[in-house]
Amino acid sequence: MDNGNLKFLAGLAAGMGIGTVLGVLLAPEKGSETYKKIEGTVKDVANDLVNFGAEKAKLLKQEAEKVTK
Repeated sequence: MDNGNLKFLAGLAAGMGIGTVLGVLLAPEKGSETYKKIEGTVKDVANDLVNFGAEKAKLLKQEAEKVTK
C-alpha cells in the first residue's frame, strides 16, 4: 500500500469519526447519554486505527521477509 492510499484511509477514518461525533452531538438526547456515545465512538475509532496499524505492520514485515530471502 503506497503513501497515497494510507493518507486516504486515514482521512476516511477521521471523516467517519468526525461525522459520527457531529451526528451524536446534534441528536436530541440527555448530555450523559451523548457523552457515552461519543466515548464509545472515540474508543471504536481508536481501536480501528490500532488494528489498521497492526495490519500495516504485519504486511510490511511480510514484505521485508520476502526481500531478505
